[in-house]
Amino acid sequence: MAKISSFFIFVAFAMVIVANASTTSIGTEGICIGDMFALIPKCIMYVIGPPGSKVKPSQECCDVWLKVDIPCLCSKVNDDVEATIDMEKVVYIADYCKRPLTPGSKCGTYTVPTAGL
Repeated sequence: MAKISSFFIFVAFAMVIVANASTTSIGTEGICIGDMFALIPKCIMYVIGPPGSKVKPSQECCDVWLKVDIPCLCSKVNDDVEATIDMEKVVYIADYCKRPLTPGSKCGTYTVPTAGL
Protein backbone atom coordinates (compact mmCIF):
# COMPACT_ATOMS: atom_id res chain seq x y z
CA MET A 1 0.00 0.00 0.00
CA ALA A 2 2.84 2.42 0.84
CA LYS A 3 4.47 1.82 -2.55
CA ILE A 4 1.22 2.67 -4.33
CA SER A 5 0.78 5.82 -2.25
CA SER A 6 4.39 6.88 -2.92
CA PHE A 7 3.88 6.26 -6.63
CA PHE A 8 0.84 8.54 -6.76
CA ILE A 9 2.66 11.23 -4.79
CA PHE A 10 5.58 10.92 -7.23
CA VAL A 11 3.28 11.28 -10.25
CA ALA A 12 1.44 14.26 -8.75
CA PHE A 13 4.69 15.97 -7.74
CA ALA A 14 6.22 15.36 -11.17
CA MET A 15 3.15 16.78 -12.91
CA VAL A 16 3.31 19.94 -10.79
CA ILE A 17 7.01 20.44 -11.54
CA VAL A 18 6.63 19.79 -15.27
CA ALA A 19 3.58 22.06 -15.49
CA ASN A 20 5.49 24.79 -13.69
CA ALA A 21 8.46 24.37 -16.03
CA SER A 22 6.26 24.53 -19.11
CA THR A 23 4.78 27.85 -18.00
CA THR A 24 8.20 29.44 -17.55
CA SER A 25 10.90 30.01 -20.09
CA ILE A 26 12.52 26.61 -20.40
CA GLY A 27 15.93 27.56 -21.81
CA THR A 28 18.75 25.89 -19.92
CA GLU A 29 16.56 25.57 -16.79
CA GLY A 30 14.54 22.86 -18.56
CA ILE A 31 17.56 20.62 -18.38
CA CYS A 32 16.99 19.92 -14.69
CA ILE A 33 13.62 18.25 -15.32
CA GLY A 34 15.58 15.02 -15.86
CA ASP A 35 17.22 15.60 -12.49
CA MET A 36 13.79 15.91 -10.91
CA PHE A 37 12.70 12.58 -12.39
CA ALA A 38 15.89 10.98 -11.03
CA LEU A 39 15.54 12.53 -7.56
CA ILE A 40 11.87 12.01 -6.77
CA PRO A 41 11.66 8.20 -6.76
CA LYS A 42 14.73 7.94 -4.51
CA CYS A 43 13.98 10.80 -2.09
CA ILE A 44 10.27 11.67 -2.06
CA MET A 45 9.52 9.47 0.96
CA TYR A 46 11.98 11.51 3.03
CA VAL A 47 10.44 14.95 2.32
CA ILE A 48 6.73 14.23 2.79
CA GLY A 49 4.74 13.41 5.89
CA PRO A 50 4.19 15.22 9.15
CA PRO A 51 6.44 18.22 9.80
CA GLY A 52 9.29 17.67 12.19
CA SER A 53 9.69 13.91 11.80
CA LYS A 54 12.93 13.56 9.88
CA VAL A 55 14.13 10.18 8.59
CA LYS A 56 17.69 9.56 7.46
CA PRO A 57 17.70 9.27 3.67
CA SER A 58 18.93 6.13 1.95
CA GLN A 59 22.31 5.94 0.27
CA GLU A 60 20.44 5.82 -3.07
CA CYS A 61 18.77 9.14 -2.26
CA CYS A 62 22.12 10.70 -1.32
CA ASP A 63 23.79 9.34 -4.45
CA VAL A 64 21.21 11.06 -6.63
CA TRP A 65 21.22 14.23 -4.49
CA LEU A 66 24.96 14.59 -5.07
CA LYS A 67 24.48 14.54 -8.87
CA VAL A 68 21.46 16.78 -9.53
CA ASP A 69 21.32 20.52 -10.19
CA ILE A 70 19.77 21.67 -6.91
CA PRO A 71 19.60 25.42 -7.73
CA CYS A 72 17.75 24.58 -10.94
CA LEU A 73 15.35 22.28 -9.11
CA CYS A 74 14.75 24.95 -6.45
CA SER A 75 13.79 27.36 -9.23
CA LYS A 76 10.95 24.96 -10.13
CA VAL A 77 9.47 24.82 -6.62
CA ASN A 78 6.11 26.59 -6.49
CA ASP A 79 3.29 26.84 -3.94
CA ASP A 80 1.86 23.45 -4.97
CA VAL A 81 5.22 21.76 -4.44
CA GLU A 82 5.71 23.50 -1.09
CA ALA A 83 2.26 22.28 -0.02
CA THR A 84 3.38 18.71 -0.75
CA ILE A 85 6.91 18.57 0.61
CA ASP A 86 8.44 19.75 3.86
CA MET A 87 11.24 22.16 2.98
CA GLU A 88 12.91 21.63 6.37
CA LYS A 89 13.22 17.96 5.44
CA VAL A 90 14.82 18.98 2.14
CA VAL A 91 17.40 20.97 4.12
CA TYR A 92 17.93 17.94 6.37
CA ILE A 93 18.54 15.67 3.37
CA ALA A 94 20.95 18.18 1.89
CA ASP A 95 22.94 18.31 5.13
CA TYR A 96 22.84 14.56 5.70
CA CYS A 97 23.99 13.83 2.15
CA LYS A 98 26.93 16.23 2.56
CA ARG A 99 25.70 18.73 -0.02
CA PRO A 100 23.99 21.41 2.05
CA LEU A 101 21.92 24.21 0.63
CA THR A 102 23.50 27.65 0.91
CA PRO A 103 22.17 29.50 3.99
CA GLY A 104 20.01 32.41 2.91
CA SER A 105 19.36 30.91 -0.53
CA LYS A 106 15.82 30.34 -1.80
CA CYS A 107 14.15 27.10 -2.76
CA GLY A 108 10.77 28.23 -4.00
CA THR A 109 9.65 30.78 -1.42
CA TYR A 110 11.48 28.95 1.38
CA THR A 111 14.62 30.67 2.64
CA VAL A 112 17.30 28.24 3.79
CA PRO A 113 18.11 29.09 7.42
CA THR A 114 21.58 29.96 8.61
CA ALA A 115 23.37 27.28 10.63
CA GLY A 116 22.63 27.12 14.32
CA LEU A 117 19.09 28.49 14.14
